[in-house]
Amino acid sequence: METNVSIAEEIEDLLSKAYEARINNLPLSINLAKQAAGLSREIYPNLYARSLNLLGLCLMIKGEFKNSLELSEQALILCEKGNDIKGIADAKYNIGSVHYKTINYHTGLQYLLDCQQLYRQLNDHHNEARVLKSLGTIFEYFGDVANAIESYEKCIAAAEKVSDLNQVSNAYNPLSGIYLDEGKVDEALAMIQKSISIKESTNDTRGYAFALYGRGKVFIKMDLLDEAISDLLRAIGIHQEMGDRLGESMAHYKLGVAYRKAKRFEKAEASLMNAISIAEELNIKFILFKSYFNLYRIAVEKGDSKKALGYLEEYISLKETVINAHTYDVVKSYAAIKKIESLEYEARVQKEKAAIIEKKNAELDSFFYRISHDLKGPISSLLGLHSLVKLEIKDQPSLHYFDLYQSQIVRLNTIVMDLINLARMNNNAQTKSKINFNLMVDDCIHSFHYVNNFKNIRFEKIIEQDLEFISEWGIVNTILQNLIENAIKYHGTDNPYVFISIGRIDEHIQIRVNDNGQGIHPEHQPKIFDMFFRANSSIQGTGLGLYILKRAVERLQGEISFTSELHIGSSFVVSLPISSNQNH
Repeated sequence: METNVSIAEEIEDLLSKAYEARINNLPLSINLAKQAAGLSREIYPNLYARSLNLLGLCLMIKGEFKNSLELSEQALILCEKGNDIKGIADAKYNIGSVHYKTINYHTGLQYLLDCQQLYRQLNDHHNEARVLKSLGTIFEYFGDVANAIESYEKCIAAAEKVSDLNQVSNAYNPLSGIYLDEGKVDEALAMIQKSISIKESTNDTRGYAFALYGRGKVFIKMDLLDEAISDLLRAIGIHQEMGDRLGESMAHYKLGVAYRKAKRFEKAEASLMNAISIAEELNIKFILFKSYFNLYRIAVEKGDSKKALGYLEEYISLKETVINAHTYDVVKSYAAIKKIESLEYEARVQKEKAAIIEKKNAELDSFFYRISHDLKGPISSLLGLHSLVKLEIKDQPSLHYFDLYQSQIVRLNTIVMDLINLARMNNNAQTKSKINFNLMVDDCIHSFHYVNNFKNIRFEKIIEQDLEFISEWGIVNTILQNLIENAIKYHGTDNPYVFISIGRIDEHIQIRVNDNGQGIHPEHQPKIFDMFFRANSSIQGTGLGLYILKRAVERLQGEISFTSELHIGSSFVVSLPISSNQNH
């Protein structure tokens, strides 16, 4: 009996094959997507939604717009429920495409703009290119050639990022048509030839039919009518084989134009009536009114006034309907585009502001780091000088003043070290090395030898042998330094001790520091990791120590917790994941 894992893999395989088959075997693609839907319906909602989306795409290509819309809207509900961003984008692409292909441009545009944003978030260049091509088509319908060209060029740029030749050639087709409308026949022919070459090399059968249709349009403009008819007949044959009703209707219409120009009126009328039949079925009004206009011209040339008048009335009626809806859609659509552009502009401004702030913060961190390091040397010398003074000078009043001087130097040293550690937290260029916890703990303890009553504190440490941990030495040292310093600074008066244990627990390094010191008052505990917070004003410090400690732990993707009782002591536990720190 198949396991759920193998069933899921089978469904994934079916969906992958179905998506690939859409370019050269649409019936197979539909069959595979239906199989995937049947297998996933009861047990895999996400795969079922993907199956519905793919079926919606295939049916949209076939021109079964009502069924496509129903399946895609069902998929959208499932994907939104499961928070499947890619699935939401795919469903909106299908829905938007159905709307714009049936001349509901504004609604189509809104869905396409939505899914474009989602594909951008996912860095999905293939699907973003598909959307940009559709947006270019809508702009062409609006008569906005400049924006259409920009969309097609952006489509090519997105497709080239992922070496998607089929999407590149899909944009070449309408660009060739724009060149043709502008009278640039040579450029139009060169571009459509490039598209045909790509389609031949990629075995994109459906795309090849549309490229042939594009070349047929160029040949009509060049009065190479036999060549145009040959290309358009081949395109119709492929569309019929693939079940692409929209493509078939478009090719029939253009074939009717070619026959009309060749004075082969009977064939022209037959082709245009075929185009009308399919366009009425699919509700493609732009094909309908264009076909009726060409039937009108044929009737005029044949001298059939009655038919000419009838076709002209149909043409005017359909075109008025399209123009009225078209004008309203254009106004609404450009308002929607303007809103999106405004939001994108605001996002860019905020991003630029954030980049400037980040740069200034980095410069400030660098400044603090350099100045602090420059001060560290002289301070260390002054700290050492105090030890010499105590050996050489016996005069008690003088020693008293030197002790006062020493306390201020220690305070200055604390401030400088906090600044260095704070700057280190923001430095991304830290190298990793193997951590010797025994040596690091000893160095950290020794660095606080100048603290009052240090010699009375009992230090205990238990460090697991042969502990393998590779991480940022400076950040780990900062964690230990602050944990130990906190325990020392707030030590108790009765037999003070600091206990340090370090070992591996599952996939984490756990550092625990216990003391029997002053403890933390319950009302202060929620604030101890806040910047500049000091629970005890009698202890000198910057209020940055525990804030820096938490930042250091977060930098290594770890966690910190503590327990504390007033006048009993505190216990801090840091857990650092091994896997996220090993890569170097």
